[in-house]
Amino acid sequence: MNPVSGTSSSLIDAIFLSEKRKNLLLLLKEEGPKSSDEIKNAFDFPWKSMIPQIKKLVDLGLVIHTDGVYSLSEMGVVIVTNVQFLLNTLKIYDNDRDFWSEHDLSPIPFHLLIRIGELGRCKVLNPDLSHLFKVQEDIVKCMLGSSRIMVFTSAIHPAYHLLCLEFLEKGIDVTIILTESVFESIRNECVPQETTSFSDSSVLRLDLPEYKKEVQFFLTCENSHFFVSDGEKKPMMLVVTDKIFALSLLDKNNRIDRNYLVSFEPGALKWGEELFAYYKQNSRQIRSI
Repeated sequence: MNPVSGTSSSLIDAIFLSEKRKNLLLLLKEEGPKSSDEIKNAFDFPWKSMIPQIKKLVDLGLVIHTDGVYSLSEMGVVIVTNVQFLLNTLKIYDNDRDFWSEHDLSPIPFHLLIRIGELGRCKVLNPDLSHLFKVQEDIVKCMLGSSRIMVFTSAIHPAYHLLCLEFLEKGIDVTIILTESVFESIRNECVPQETTSFSDSSVLRLDLPEYKKEVQFFLTCENSHFFVSDGEKKPMMLVVTDKIFALSLLDKNNRIDRNYLVSFEPGALKWGEELFAYYKQNSRQIRSI
């Protein structure tokens, strides 16, 4: 047998074929060095059953035993960090398998897609039509309680400008990235031409001068920042604040559905900010219609 492949197999078996060994390694990674008494208290296992498991980890060089204290070796830290990363990724995928397998993930750059394990506890909201607006209202409530809001949208709702106005009046810092088609739609509705035809999707069919004035206010307000995306791959909706992360994607048939991936975890907020920054890098700022 190739000694290298044999060692690799032994390490994989040591970590993944024993819950006791895996949990001990994760404990030492998350909480640091532990004495035998602390390990006893952390697990509901007889100490005698733990001794051979610890000995195997010591023999493999993953754990060091010094003066009655067990800790990870330097390579133990490296290996267990990657194991934890893999376990987190598997958990995210397994918990919301339908979302990740049925949606078009191409709008998420690969360097962030491979880090979905950082999202932590997520929930996929899939409301029926009778609860759709309730879910959206709950997301908006979280946004109103935030100090900053970042939104990427590929579609415009008739009431969006009223929400933006409410955010700005509360002194919330708002950054919005629109797709080119959404921006063109807004700009066309601001053009005072007799031939302009207001469709059912027009922004509440407002008085044109008033609507144009509000749009210009959004673009020039001190705490608002508007961008238009130049990228090809775009999410349906991305909302990131200091309190909530929400993501909506098209399905694999390029259709809109009602699914929102939502998380309040610090890791998800950071991951969402990086995704938003990625889109912002590929956008141009708009200050006038």
